Amino acid sequence: MRALRSFTKPLVYLASSLIVLAWLGCDSRMAPPAAKGSLTLAVRADVTGFFPNPPIQAEAYTIEMNRNVFDTLLRFDTEHRLQPSLAERWEMPDPTTCIFTLREGVRFSDGRPLTARDVAASLNAVRERAWVTRDLLAAVISVRADGPRKVIVRTRTPYFALLPRLAWGFVLPAEDIQALPLKPDGSNPAKPFVGSGPYRLARWKPGEEIRLERNEYYWGPRPAFGAVCLKIVPDDRRRIGMVLEGGAGLADQVPPAELHRLENDPRVRVTSRTGLRTLFLCLAVDEGPFAGLKVRQAVDLALDRDELVRRVFQGRMQVAGQIVPPSVFGHNPALPPTRPDRRQAVRLLAEAGFPAGLRIRLDGPVNRYVNDREVLVEVSRQLSEIGIVAKVNALEKTAFFQLVDSGSSDLHLLGFACHSGDAGEILEALLHSPGAGHLGSYNSIGLADPELDRLIDGSNRALRVKERAELLQAAIARVSELHCLLPLVIQTDSVIVRRNIAWEPPLTMALRPWEMKPSQ
Repeated sequence: MRALRSFTKPLVYLASSLIVLAWLGCDSRMAPPAAKGSLTLAVRADVTGFFPNPPIQAEAYTIEMNRNVFDTLLRFDTEHRLQPSLAERWEMPDPTTCIFTLREGVRFSDGRPLTARDVAASLNAVRERAWVTRDLLAAVISVRADGPRKVIVRTRTPYFALLPRLAWGFVLPAEDIQALPLKPDGSNPAKPFVGSGPYRLARWKPGEEIRLERNEYYWGPRPAFGAVCLKIVPDDRRRIGMVLEGGAGLADQVPPAELHRLENDPRVRVTSRTGLRTLFLCLAVDEGPFAGLKVRQAVDLALDRDELVRRVFQGRMQVAGQIVPPSVFGHNPALPPTRPDRRQAVRLLAEAGFPAGLRIRLDGPVNRYVNDREVLVEVSRQLSEIGIVAKVNALEKTAFFQLVDSGSSDLHLLGFACHSGDAGEILEALLHSPGAGHLGSYNSIGLADPELDRLIDGSNRALRVKERAELLQAAIARVSELHCLLPLVIQTDSVIVRRNIAWEPPLTMALRPWEMKPSQ
C-alpha cells in the first residue's frame, strides 16, 4: 500500500473504514450455531498477562489473545476491514464527537447485562489509569454514557484514526473496574476479569497452557469449539510434531527452514503472510554511545539486510526500508532500504571518537519474533565487521519488555505492528516526546525531537486524509534522518493447520479460535 502516489489501498483503511462507516454506521449478520468440540493449539510463547493485570505488556500477541475474552466497540475482520462489534452503529454529529449505539441484549460471560455505563467506565479507565492500551486512546478527552445503549466519545481535535483505535478498548463490567486498586501491581493482582468476548478464561498456567471455554452468553456467532487449550511449546520441532501427529490442530511461529517440507506434507496446510510488523533496532539517543548521530549512521551502514534475510530467514522475509510496511497508511514510498557501506561506517565511527570501535550489549527477546535469537546473533556478527562488539543478551519476552520499559537498554531488537492500519500508532507510542495524553508512553530511547513532534501533532489535527498522509510520511522520513530506529525486515508469519480444521487466518495472523471450525 502506498500513500499519496497510490491512494487506493490506504483509503480502504481510512476513507472507507473510517469516514464512510463513521458517518453511515453498519449492521452485522448472525451465523447459525456450530458443532460442539474441543481444540488444542500449539503456540510458541505465552501471553504476558490478562487485561488489565500487570505484568501485561502492549504486545500484539498478548492483546490479540485477550480479544478472545474481551470485546470492543469495533473490530477488524480477516481482511483488516473495520466492522461493528459491541456497537451496532455510530454517527459523527461533528468532527470531534462520535456517538455509538450498542447492540441490544449483550451480556458478559457471567450473565450480567452490558450497558453504556460499562463501556464508558472501561474506556475512561484505559485513559485515566494508564492501562496497557492507553496510547491508542491518547486523542480521547471524554467518554460518557447517555442512557443504557448510547456512548459519546469526544476527541481533542478531529481525529481520523479514532475508530480503529477503539478496536483496542476492551470492555469490562463497571463494578469490576471500581473494585480495582488504582494502580494494581504484581503483589496484588486482580482476578481474571469477566468479559463479553466469544470465550471466557477458564485457566491460565503461566508458561504451560491457557484454557478457554465458550461464552454461552456471547452475542455473536457461536464458536464451533466449546473448549480451547493453547499449549505453550517453545521448541519448534516439538510444536510442529504435535500437529503432524494429531495432538494439536495448529502450530504458530513456524520457522522458515521448516516450511519447504511442511508445504509438501498432505496432513497440513501452510499459510504464510507478510503482515503489518516491522523488526528494527532501537538506539538510545539521550545518552551513551549512540547519542551521537554519526555512531547511529555507522550502525545503519554496517547492516546488510539482504544478507540477514538470506542467512536467518532463507530468503522468506522482505527487507524493510522504514518503520512501517507498505500495507500501513502513511508508508513513505520514497524511502528505500539503506545499502551497506562498511568502509564509510568505520570512518564515521572514527570521526565520532571510536577509532577502535566500541563494546555494547544487544538486547532482544527469544520467544517473540520469528527466529529472534538468530536475528540477534546475525546483527552482532555484522556489527563486528566495523569494530562494534555487541554481546547478545537474549531474554524471555516478559523480562525483555520490562528491561526496555525501564530505559535500561542502549541497543535492542524490537518489532511493531500498526494493527490500526495507521502509522500514527508507532509514531505516537514509540517516537513522540513523552507528554500529555500518553503520547510517547513507550518511548524508551530518550528521543525528544521538536520537528518530529510537530509532524506527529499536525497529523493528528489534519482535517483531510491526504493532509494526514503527507504529515505521516514526513514524520517517517524524519525518523529515517534521525537513525534512532533502524528497520531490518518486514516479518512474514507462518502457521500450519491440520486439514480437518477450517480457518482463514487474518491479515495480522492473529489466532482467533472462534473463527475456526471442523472442516466438512
